[in-house]
Amino acid sequence: MSAENKAHVATANRIAKRYGATFNSGDGFDIELDELIIEVETTATLSNAVSRLASMRGNIYIALTNKDGVEEALKLVENTRLGVMDAQGEIVKPCQVTA
Repeated sequence: MSAENKAHVATANRIAKRYGATFNSGDGFDIELDELIIEVETTATLSNAVSRLASMRGNIYIALTNKDGVEEALKLVENTRLGVMDAQGEIVKPCQVTA
């Protein structure tokens, strides 16, 4: 398993535990609760994730595996409704919910 995969799995499990959810390592969203979707990304996968998630509705967050990724994510989601979380699951930028 690569370092990025280990970071992704560790971050996803940490955030899932915090929110009382389960990390989905298969197809679909990494963490999904009734009204919350969290996709855990590395800096390498961030740009594709923003493109893929930007048009979706609901409470959608991109969580980053490291601090550098958070800064990059904030720039990429600036003109979107997506929210950003750090590797601990702390909300850095709230999402803008659309009906």
